[in-house]
Amino acid sequence: MILEREIWFKRMGLSYVPCHWKGFAVMGSVILPALAAMFLGQLVLDRLGYGSVDWLAFPAFFIPALIFLLGVAKRHN
Repeated sequence: MILEREIWFKRMGLSYVPCHWKGFAVMGSVILPALAAMFLGQLVLDRLGYGSVDWLAFPAFFIPALIFLLGVAKRHN
């Protein structure tokens, strides 16, 4: 049995846009925990006295989430 890839995302310009409920579900399941981790990381760094580097939590969690989502979107395009 040959499994075909489902189309979850459509390519528009230089980006991918979800066009299936599974595309929205994948985005939500990655974006919401990444946002929570960013906010929690900034809060922890601020409470530990490292307020000047609280920006570090953003790239630490955003870049892996972005790379993962781009991989999923490219695979299900």
